[in-house]
Amino acid sequence: MKMAYSTALSQGISILLYIHGLMEEDCYNYLSTKLISEQLNIPAPTTVKVIRNLNNAKLTIAKEGAKGGILLARPLSEITILDVFLAVEPGNALFKLHTNVTLQGKEVDEVKQRITDSLQAAERAMQNHLKEVRLTDLLK
Repeated sequence: MKMAYSTALSQGISILLYIHGLMEEDCYNYLSTKLISEQLNIPAPTTVKVIRNLNNAKLTIAKEGAKGGILLARPLSEITILDVFLAVEPGNALFKLHTNVTLQGKEVDEVKQRITDSLQAAERAMQNHLKEVRLTDLLK
């Protein structure tokens, strides 16, 4: 069984917390992707991709042009870790299953089903937890 986790979730959380911090300091100017990338030490192409996903999920607002950049679309207190996960990993499950084995038979199928059922239950529990944690909870 192979499980894979992306760093996009922690990058997305970091980006949102960084934007929030600057907005709290009365810096209401839009933040450039370049500045966010440099300050958080996230490669520029990755920053662009994560921010695009955050924009698509309506967690951030992007403004084009010379004075453009990124702002939060809603208060940090209204954004959960699950919101960020669903934004940066659209359509992806928390657990990726490896079930393409050459072994065959009823017992193999039953084991694969138990693995799937177990990880799906864990994913539901994890999602329930992540939707309870607001990003402001991370600042306390």
